[in-house]
Amino acid sequence: MKSLNTITNVALSALLFVWCTSKAQNSNTKHTEKMETKNQEIVNVALLYIKDGEEARFEEYKKKGSAILEKYGGKIERIVKPTMLAEGDLELPNEIHFARYPSIEVFNKFNEDPEFIKIRNEYAIPALKDISTFTSKNTDFEFEKETGDKSKTYGVALIYFNEGEKYVKQFEEYHDEVCAIMPEFGTHFERFIAPFQSKGNIEQPDEIHRFYFDSMEGLQQMGTDERMEALFPKRDASLKNLYFFIGEASL
Repeated sequence: MKSLNTITNVALSALLFVWCTSKAQNSNTKHTEKMETKNQEIVNVALLYIKDGEEARFEEYKKKGSAILEKYGGKIERIVKPTMLAEGDLELPNEIHFARYPSIEVFNKFNEDPEFIKIRNEYAIPALKDISTFTSKNTDFEFEKETGDKSKTYGVALIYFNEGEKYVKQFEEYHDEVCAIMPEFGTHFERFIAPFQSKGNIEQPDEIHRFYFDSMEGLQQMGTDERMEALFPKRDASLKNLYFFIGEASL
C-alpha cells in the first residue's frame, strides 16, 4: 500500500479508537453515551453529487423527505460536507448523509412510501447527477459513542480490508497498540458500521467510520507522534483500499 500523508495517518489511527475502552473523556464533548448493539437498527449512508444550480431543489427534498422519515421513527442523524479527500481516488461528493432507521422493515417501508416516492421523483432525481448508498448495520460490540456539533472537523472513512486471516490478526495487533496512545489526542467516534448492501458506482466497503476531532492541531500532532509512526506499516499492510473524507457538518 502506498505511503499515506500525515492527515491520513492520523485518520487511520483514529479508525481503531472505537475498539478501545477510552481512558480519557474530553471536557469539550457535548454528549457521551454507552453505545450498545442494536441488532435491528439500520444506518443508510449516501454519497451525494448535486448538479450545479440544483442546490435549492435538493434542500427542499431534504426538508420534505426528513419529515416523512420521522413519521417512521427514523432520522437524518448527520450530514457531512466534505472539503477534501485525504486518501483515495474518487470524485469529492457534495454531501454524505447518515440516516437511521429502527429496522430493515422500516427502511423498506419508508422507501416504498408513495408520498416519499413522489417527493424523491420531483426533487431528488432531477437535482442529483450521481449517488452511491450503503445500507449498514451496527457491529456486535459496545463502545463509547460521542456526539459532536457543527463546530468540529469530521472524518468519514470507507474502509476495505485485505482478504485473509493473516491480515485480520495483523490489524487486531495494531489496534491493541494504538489504543494505548490515541486518547491523548482528542479523537471521538460517532458511528462504526458494516454495510451489507449497496447501490451505485462506488464499491461496497467492509466498514464505514464517522468521527470528529477536537482540533486540527491535535490531529496533526497524532500523525507525527513517533509511537504512532512506528505502527503505521503494520496498519498499511492490512488495508486493500481506503477513501477518507475530511469536512464540516451541516447537521
